[in-house]
Amino acid sequence: MIEINQLTKIYANGVRALDNLSVKIAKGDFCFLVGPSGAGKSTFLRLLFREEVPTSGQIVIDGRDIGSMPESRVPYLRRNMGIVLQDFQLLQRRTVAENVAFALRVMGVSDSVIDRRVQDTLELVGLSHKRRMLPSELSGGEQQRVCIARALVNEPLILITDEPTGNLDPMISQDIMSLFLDINKRGTTVIMA
Repeated sequence: MIEINQLTKIYANGVRALDNLSVKIAKGDFCFLVGPSGAGKSTFLRLLFREEVPTSGQIVIDGRDIGSMPESRVPYLRRNMGIVLQDFQLLQRRTVAENVAFALRVMGVSDSVIDRRVQDTLELVGLSHKRRMLPSELSGGEQQRVCIARALVNEPLILITDEPTGNLDPMISQDIMSLFLDINKRGTTVIMA
């Protein structure tokens, strides 16, 4: 599913974030990226969802070289990905349900499909009872689960998560890790820094 060949990323300031990295990630794998701060984990993830492009090397996802992909095709690549970043990036004036539905609305999905998927996804993350609340009315762990629901609502093939439990207490972190394991058991490839 994902094949990385001799990937190198060097930033304009000369920092070499990744150097000659090659890896294969099969469909349905659960992969952890581990290493100290500054090791290149977040850079690797940003390259996967094409927020950045490599200096050299190749990233092939489902047979498509995403490094040479035209910018206009990147949104279509991301439709098959769920992305959970360290900062929640929730729309503060939108309810939980509206935050989760946002990407589906942008894609032009029908209201009936959106309603069903949002409800199912909020149930999966244990937040269906909070669908009408605003992000400011939720705990940090609940906001993180909204981000996870938003990443899952389009039923992605790949889930990319960058330290999703970094700012959470151990009990909530354990619940979120269990949720990722359940998602992976359903067939979604999970890549977690």
